[in-house]
Amino acid sequence: MNSADGEHAVGVVLEAAEMGKFKWSENKIQQLEAEGRGKGTGVGYKPWVEVTDFSSQGKSRRIFSRKTGRVHHLLSDVEWQLFLLLEFSRNVIDIREQYPLRRDETLSLAAQRNIKHPIYPGTTVATVMTCDFLVTFERDGQKSLAAFSCKRSDGAEDARKVELLEIERAYFDGLGIAHHLVFHSELPTNKVSNLVWCRGATINNEGIEEYPDSFRELSERLVAELRTPGRSGSFAEYCANFEARTGAPVGTGLRIARALLWEGRLLTDLHQRDLAATPVAMFRVAQQPTLRVVGA
Repeated sequence: MNSADGEHAVGVVLEAAEMGKFKWSENKIQQLEAEGRGKGTGVGYKPWVEVTDFSSQGKSRRIFSRKTGRVHHLLSDVEWQLFLLLEFSRNVIDIREQYPLRRDETLSLAAQRNIKHPIYPGTTVATVMTCDFLVTFERDGQKSLAAFSCKRSDGAEDARKVELLEIERAYFDGLGIAHHLVFHSELPTNKVSNLVWCRGATINNEGIEEYPDSFRELSERLVAELRTPGRSGSFAEYCANFEARTGAPVGTGLRIARALLWEGRLLTDLHQRDLAATPVAMFRVAQQPTLRVVGA
């Protein structure tokens, strides 16, 4: 699957791309439905299509999320970048990717608008249209849903994609769910890069810690130190100095600090170009941490 196929823009699965693991048919659709594809929430959700369904995976990714407790199947760089922003958001409590739309409804909406409904390549089978993300938010104890479609800016004028977006928009409008079109050019590049950097520090600590709970102990000490104002130098310099003072292995201080940023215990402007070179004075400790520290 090339990048243009992977970034299918409107969440319409495979009108132009091919899935090499099986041939689409009504029986295949029924089989996937019976498997629970597109159903469930949280750790129990199964996306309608998965990365392993494709004969060529291209820029697709399988990403485990500690927030949802499961592996997410992302089909393009744009989906991956938006996923990072959604996963990092403290208001997001669930992310369902490759979410299927009911075919009877999309067929009806297409007919009402005189739009040709997509079919699977080489067949007469109507496509099960999907949305890139259906996201559950929680603010002040109130839950809400929002749908997101990822699109590359260079495809914004494609008439066919605009038609299919209209079906998707109308579908969610009928459900009373906000629908957002996300262009890759509008995503905050520096913030996304920083989130990739911070998220990478939260990998499994097994076999890395000097002793059980060493990361937790060092994390608490670093947080306590950063509560004291008046520190100078860059973020990286402070972390290196922290390692020297605590006897921690080289790289441990910066890794712990990155994890604290990802988990919201440490705060700064994530739109900066180089967090490691940012003055440590621009970092502050959150008043009420929302997630457990890496290694805890």
